[in-house]
Amino acid sequence: MMILNGDDGEHCVVHDFGGAGPPVLLTHGNGLNAGMWATVVPFLRSHRRCFGLDFRGHGASRVITPPLDVDRSRLVDEVLNAVAAIGEGAIDAVGHSLGGATLLRTELENPQTFRKLWLFEPVMVPEGHLRPDGDHPLVLAARRRRSEFASLDEFIERLVSKPPYSQCEESAVRAYAELGSQPTTEGIALTCSGETEAEIFSSGTPTDFSTLESVRSPVVVARGQAVAAGNELPPAMAEPIASHLGNGQLLTMEGLTHFGPMEDGERVAQAVLAHLVQ
Repeated sequence: MMILNGDDGEHCVVHDFGGAGPPVLLTHGNGLNAGMWATVVPFLRSHRRCFGLDFRGHGASRVITPPLDVDRSRLVDEVLNAVAAIGEGAIDAVGHSLGGATLLRTELENPQTFRKLWLFEPVMVPEGHLRPDGDHPLVLAARRRRSEFASLDEFIERLVSKPPYSQCEESAVRAYAELGSQPTTEGIALTCSGETEAEIFSSGTPTDFSTLESVRSPVVVARGQAVAAGNELPPAMAEPIASHLGNGQLLTMEGLTHFGPMEDGERVAQAVLAHLVQ
């Protein structure tokens, strides 16, 4: 595990998941962590050495001085720091939601950082689109989320008892839960606070989609075919993002929701490899 410090005193964490071949960096969605890729990584390892990034305030990363600065430029810097630490020059990367959007923003602002990108429902919105405010259901749900449990098993049981995690592979949920919790005197506490998740939901900078044409690296923008109520934005943005990219391709994956990489790791891995191993 590599702890990479930022210039503001906060940090991100890079996990080496092993494997053979050129490196691939995996990034996660808001509120998640590198553990979300637990059922994808085993199928990638025969072709790629896998590295997972925990953004500041997520997973194995810990907030040093609250409130946490989650400006997207900070997350881009963490991606650049991770690529530099891996030390292989332009590499491949795979991202989900916030992580996918951050990879794409990194390549847009720092061309040739990546050889190829595979992104599952990157949450990037066009200019003029309003961000969720304090009354948005996603923001409210994040802020009222329970953060302490008597045990890890209790936390996992709660997660898999209802959507979206009830539709996910339990080993992926467990890996996310293990990496996203820390022991306390009374049980466990989540490492990503509801406030951090809410702030990410309600912040961010809209993108001029016309600028995406300058991204020349081959990019697959994948989306789930099953759209969950209240979470319509991520799959809706996939087609316009792909169509504006200089070398983009849209992939619709039947039966998957926004949490697709946690729902069918083998199928997602096969789609990733079909793009990267050429």
